Amino acid sequence: MSYVPHHYALLHRTLRLSAFLLLLLTAPNVRAQPASDWSRLQNYASIIGIDSLCAQPDSVCLTRYFGEIIYGRPPARLSYRGVPETIDSVRLTRLTRQFLAGADWCPLLDSLESPDPAYRGLREYCTRCLMDDYMGDSLTIEQIFATLNTYRWLNRFAGPQRIVINIPSATLRLIDARGMTRLHSRVVVGAPTTPTPGMTALIPGLVLYPYWNVPRSITVRELLPKIRRNPVAVLNSLNMQVIDGSGRVVNPDRVNWSDRSFPYRLRQSTGCDNALGLLKFEVSSPFAIYLHDTNARQVFGRDSRFLSHGCIRVEKPAALANLLLGYVRFKPDYLTTCPVNAQPRTLPLPHPVPVLITYNIIDVDEQGGIQVYKDVYGLWRGKR
Repeated sequence: MSYVPHHYALLHRTLRLSAFLLLLLTAPNVRAQPASDWSRLQNYASIIGIDSLCAQPDSVCLTRYFGEIIYGRPPARLSYRGVPETIDSVRLTRLTRQFLAGADWCPLLDSLESPDPAYRGLREYCTRCLMDDYMGDSLTIEQIFATLNTYRWLNRFAGPQRIVINIPSATLRLIDARGMTRLHSRVVVGAPTTPTPGMTALIPGLVLYPYWNVPRSITVRELLPKIRRNPVAVLNSLNMQVIDGSGRVVNPDRVNWSDRSFPYRLRQSTGCDNALGLLKFEVSSPFAIYLHDTNARQVFGRDSRFLSHGCIRVEKPAALANLLLGYVRFKPDYLTTCPVNAQPRTLPLPHPVPVLITYNIIDVDEQGGIQVYKDVYGLWRGKR
């Protein structure tokens, strides 16, 4: 990953009059004329990556323009969209009417745009200067515009909290209704061969001391070849059980291990050795993808955290759970307390929380700096 050069950052901090501010904030105090306002709006939209949508500022066109400035478009490569989207059509209509009446529409537009400081920081950076900084390097103007659009699209998800995971940075943010980040955490996401899908889904609850029900693909490709050599010893070392179609535990000695169909599933018992750790966040989606703790927490110290089969390992699962619940349920020693034979327990959240998985090559880090990340899944390859 690479950083915006320090001397450029100082220059941009000094020259705070970025392009969009010049266009929006230098309007005359007198009543604006729709024709001049239309030109300003088109220029602002183009600066943040929105193409001209129409030639004349009628009410339909303006509503489309303002709608995209405020709410963006769904990003490409979303495998599942399971979270209801909300657009404030009443205030959007009011904004259009103010514009057509020649009233001061800028304050209302500003109040409707994403309040996320990360979005505003990226937007206020001179987009053209960023393009020049990285011309011929790892960043293109299209990638900047894609990130800006993703942040606008996140504005569609109302509610007191939402989790945003960015795959290229392998990070998680818990964001409140004001766009403020309440928690920043490293995560481990899917390897390039087993990628984490981009999607929107809901987290309805938590599971304390979860079992790991091993996916069929992992069972067949990775575990069975090892287990067949010495079933009892390998299963004991992995703390795994064989489960039949009725959910009953099967004695390994009674399994026909030469049967290639293997009409069972594998389940790892609860505890600190469990691959899911001690806490799992359920995710309502068609995929077997969820957020969870891990028994290999040392991996969060790596810069490259693209290691999983698609699920998302969270560096700070207890802190995240407490914030989602709205009270301190998990004390600091929870992740180091390992009761023997603990039974899984489901803990519903007061309200399902959206989790939004994005793919932004450029993003804003925890310190507010703009960073460029590796295109780990190769989704931008060949697009330059």
